[in-house]
Amino acid sequence: MSNKLQIIPTYYFGRDVVKQKLGDELKTRKIKKILLAYGGGSIKKNGLYQEILEVAKKYRVTVIEHQGIEPNPRDVGIYQASLKCRLNKVDLIIAAGGGSVIDAAKVIGILATNPQYKNTWDYIENPMRVTKPSIPLFSIITLAATGSENNSGSVITNAKTHYKQSVGTPTATPIVCFEDPKYTLTLSYWQTACGIFDIFSHLCEQYYDLTKTFNWTKEYLLANMRVLLSCAKKLAKNDKDYDARSNLLWTSSWALNDLAHFGTAGGDWTVHRFEHAVSGLWDVEHGAGLALITPVYLKYMCRHNKLFQKYSLEIARSVFEVNTLPLFFRKLEEFIKLLKLPTKYTDFKQINKVSAADMNWLINHYSNVNENGKNGPKTKLARIIFNTIKK
Repeated sequence: MSNKLQIIPTYYFGRDVVKQKLGDELKTRKIKKILLAYGGGSIKKNGLYQEILEVAKKYRVTVIEHQGIEPNPRDVGIYQASLKCRLNKVDLIIAAGGGSVIDAAKVIGILATNPQYKNTWDYIENPMRVTKPSIPLFSIITLAATGSENNSGSVITNAKTHYKQSVGTPTATPIVCFEDPKYTLTLSYWQTACGIFDIFSHLCEQYYDLTKTFNWTKEYLLANMRVLLSCAKKLAKNDKDYDARSNLLWTSSWALNDLAHFGTAGGDWTVHRFEHAVSGLWDVEHGAGLALITPVYLKYMCRHNKLFQKYSLEIARSVFEVNTLPLFFRKLEEFIKLLKLPTKYTDFKQINKVSAADMNWLINHYSNVNENGKNGPKTKLARIIFNTIKK
């Protein structure tokens, strides 16, 4: 088996790294004009926005702003931002926020340099038509969750159809990443908890590889799961624990990069694909959606697949310190309860009831996005999983 290891971003990690290192990177790269992309304005409350503007002013860099990128980012606003990049001829995009902001910024960078795409969804459905590299991208992380700074992938929601689909182009990978744990201290416990389970899902889904997995990688994933569980317990007691947040933020980056699936076939990402349907329909938080689906999926697979049983027992022993599948599932459910995340649809504030039409939409979303509408084996499994959660 041939493997390639590529860790693209240059990382700056620790307190005040934006203030200390952003200017050096702008100067070295001779940046004159940036697009600052961010979400609902939390970076103005935690001080990051002002820090970026001060650095830009010191180094005589013009800042063009694009505010309002949504959680589960939508295609329409992304295309508008790309036009803003073209009009202003920006040299660099700085994505300041969580994974949704970074996901959106990657697509903005591609659309800005590839005018053959007349809307965002055209790119998402036809990424092979890209001819020019993305505008360079820096990321400044304010939420430990997606690990989006490590890769070229984005997950975007169609504002009209609510379909949620992934896309990626290698040149859209951020080239520099700034991680200052102090910016995560202002997050609510809910946001923190959703991020924690997103990280757990990345580690877990890569572990369930269903091929001969490189043993070093298995141990790497298990070690990160143990760190994550330790951080979760500490933050459940004190969500202002700076050391726990530091370890959590670093774990989020290293849970989803080439190290995390080195020597494997890439993992089993079925839970993520199921969750895209749920958050596409109801716009729920991604990590919470993953927590809803994961136990149901793992229980089903352990009943039908011996390798899933084997891998589940390995996680049970190494991470949760128990020796049987029933105890593993009990520990997993305790972990979700510790995080105060949903265990059924109606635990979400966005969902009052689940109709038959809703269930059909979820199944059709999975079928159309992942199996070209052919109602393949995973679509049949989606029907089982979605209906099981409802009970």
